[in-house]
Amino acid sequence: MITELQLANILQFSVVAIFGAVVLFKILPEVRLDSFRQQMFAIRDELFDFAADGHISFQHPAYVLLRRQMNGFIRYGHHLTVFRMLMSFAIHKIYGDSMPSEWQPDWENALNSIQNESVREKLKQFHHRGKVLAVKRLLSGSPLLWAMTLIFMVQLLFQGAAKGMRQLLKAASRKTLTGPINDRSIEEVAQGQFA
Repeated sequence: MITELQLANILQFSVVAIFGAVVLFKILPEVRLDSFRQQMFAIRDELFDFAADGHISFQHPAYVLLRRQMNGFIRYGHHLTVFRMLMSFAIHKIYGDSMPSEWQPDWENALNSIQNESVREKLKQFHHRGKVLAVKRLLSGSPLLWAMTLIFMVQLLFQGAAKGMRQLLKAASRKTLTGPINDRSIEEVAQGQFA
């Protein structure tokens, strides 16, 4: 028979567990997605301001490609997951690359058409910042990846501890076996030079 105190504890635990699950699996992912989109909007706004200041034309292929990529990240940011990335990779490996991406060659050609080196570098910076933001979203949003990383880190710690322990035991055994006696003096005794 369950006592009233036990029932109250079960109910309290259930409410906290449900609340925690809602926060972890519903609210937190939405907040992360909104944050990602807001940061991508900020980079896109900086790119727009850069073009509005006359550094590059709004119709230049590099600007158009970069803005289109950022818009894609904003629109489809919810698709940036490790699972989708792994499935896409597996499909491309199994069926081959039936639709190769033309974005990278087009981007490089558009960049090479820019004469001003500082403008080219600034556009590369915008591209890099957007890509880093997308990779951070991809890597930080996977509970599976968090668990794998935690397991990997614990394994590294244990390997390091085991290696350190082996080195410590070897040093201790050498010290114990030789004690205060010098290795050289043992060899001298064995050769009859120290008598």
